Amino acid sequence: MDEKCPKTRFLMFTEEWKTSSIGNCFTERKERSGNGEMISVTIGSGVRKAKDLNRVVHIGNTSNYKVVCRGDIAYNSMRMWQGASGFSPYNGILSPAYTVITPKADVNSEFFACLFKKSDLIHIFELNSQGLTSDNWNLKFDKLKEIIVSYPINLKEQYKIARFFSHLDEILAAENKKLTRLKNFKNASLEKMFPKKGETTPQVRFKGFSGDWELKNLCEFANYYRVSNENIHHQNLLSLSYGKIVRKNIKSKKGLLPASFDTYQLIKGDVIVLRFTDLQNDHKSLRVGISKEEGIISPAYVCLECKCGINPDYLYLLLHFYDLCKIFYGMGDGLRQTLSFSDIKDLTIQIPRDYDEQKKIVDFFVHMDELISAQEQKIAKLRSLKKSFLEKMFVSAQ
Repeated sequence: MDEKCPKTRFLMFTEEWKTSSIGNCFTERKERSGNGEMISVTIGSGVRKAKDLNRVVHIGNTSNYKVVCRGDIAYNSMRMWQGASGFSPYNGILSPAYTVITPKADVNSEFFACLFKKSDLIHIFELNSQGLTSDNWNLKFDKLKEIIVSYPINLKEQYKIARFFSHLDEILAAENKKLTRLKNFKNASLEKMFPKKGETTPQVRFKGFSGDWELKNLCEFANYYRVSNENIHHQNLLSLSYGKIVRKNIKSKKGLLPASFDTYQLIKGDVIVLRFTDLQNDHKSLRVGISKEEGIISPAYVCLECKCGINPDYLYLLLHFYDLCKIFYGMGDGLRQTLSFSDIKDLTIQIPRDYDEQKKIVDFFVHMDELISAQEQKIAKLRSLKKSFLEKMFVSAQ
């Protein structure tokens, strides 16, 4: 290990960092107990109370569970190579599948909990995990304690670094809560801004609109759109990916592109594209997108052209956000991997009679998606910033 100091550090500290084994900094806590609050270790959020996690937990006999004390570090022995470790702010008990280590004198365990999240150190955890495959890789304390790390001799510097990352985590947690609130508000709006089953008007409506909504079959609002490519070598190859119509490189050697595009469909703007797939076993998924440009697309997709009186973006919104998978689940004979127009032409659709009301609803949810996307980008930048600081504020592992 050539580096003696990190690239970025607080100004008041200048001493070289100490190099030592993890075993010189921690001992393994081996106490067992069946009494105490259940806690767990997550990859993304560290140590959490089990009751705060949205998981169905089946707990049997806990008499052999491991004791965790406030200030310990707990890690999943079989997932340490994925970063499943964290500082415990709680007293409690956790599964025997975990390892608990407690700090020695002049060791700040919060600092080491941050250190254990460094990508190069996680790689070393992976190399030292024992087992034939990743499914049973295991890093016991006997191997962990031999790993060499660098850390500040000054306990105050350890504390300052730990507080810095704790503050970053608090900001990330707050931004994630904002994202959750936005998504919950959007979902609540979807419930209230469309009529419930058996009703003809929504619970919440934009000012200036009244009257019952229309209730018709999908085929009354949209035509099955299929135009042969007619051997036209169109350069704009389209595909549906994560709810978006995207361009693919027609000359790319990557992906499963056919030898010929002669059977592909030629589509133009404002065409709804659907594909209903059986991804694995009985898990079925509806994929929906809307094309705003001309191009060619696989014949495996169902393409719909909206009739006069319905906003294409509104129909896309309806098909994309309604829980149509439940409706489609019983369709087909279980052997097909694609959806046909005959499967969905009689699907009941609710629509405002006023075209302007349709547009208002579309604009509202487009704005919601923009807010959610902006919040997701903000969180991604914060995570990237944290990752960068993890690389710069610690000395690289050997």
